[in-house]
Amino acid sequence: MNKKSSENKDVRVVVELVMENNQPMVSSIVVAELFGKLHKNVLRDISDLEIPDDFRFLNFQESSYVNLQNKEQLSFNMTRDGFSLLAMGFTGKKAMEWKIKFLEAFNAMEAKLTIPPVEGKIQYKKATPEAVKSFEGMARYWCYLEGFSWEQGKRQIEGAIRVPDIYDMDMLALKSAWTYLNICICVVPPKMRGVNVCSADELAPVNGLLDYWAYCGQNSREELLADTCKKMCIESLEDIPKSYLSHAVSLVWEGINSESGKYNAFQKESS
Repeated sequence: MNKKSSENKDVRVVVELVMENNQPMVSSIVVAELFGKLHKNVLRDISDLEIPDDFRFLNFQESSYVNLQNKEQLSFNMTRDGFSLLAMGFTGKKAMEWKIKFLEAFNAMEAKLTIPPVEGKIQYKKATPEAVKSFEGMARYWCYLEGFSWEQGKRQIEGAIRVPDIYDMDMLALKSAWTYLNICICVVPPKMRGVNVCSADELAPVNGLLDYWAYCGQNSREELLADTCKKMCIESLEDIPKSYLSHAVSLVWEGINSESGKYNAFQKESS
């Protein structure tokens, strides 16, 4: 496979997709090449994903290629959902740029496959400006946590939930957007767990907030700690990498605010 530069080229040319069962997919070989990773490490990351077997079967299809030694080697073709889950663990400015390019490539190919709307098609309730504004506020905070621009984050969300513009979402799309955003904020990717972890002093804000929550709330500290770790998909706070410390603080604050009866615009809108 020849390497391609992203400079002055259409993203649909740079990011090579294949068609399997009438849906666009991307090869793990392409992902490794364009993200600057060894293919064996991408295969390892796919293997390490803690996902149900049915999701893996539907979104990671085994394939193969012949290497320079003329030997057949394992690869995977991934759907958009499979790629999005894998790429959650790819960090850095360049990685973010490539995530967006891949999602735009999926959008471009899927647009060609979209069936034109027919008269009488079910229309979902459009999300109100207030509900979208509530989501945008949390999404902008996520961008702050991750250290990238609102435009980058907005495009990533639109690509992940397959909408052209988050400001024109219906309620079903808004629900998907909240789900995706919560995963991005809360879940520590498998390959980052226990790597470059926080010190005891760095974890002090999280532990302090858990103490405060236990004192003011209805549950014990042990229950709150277990629930926090479960939402972040980690065994203990000692598994939190430094880059996710602010995410942990945010998650605990969200729990405190929720138990305090803070206004939830999305839940009110969807009731």
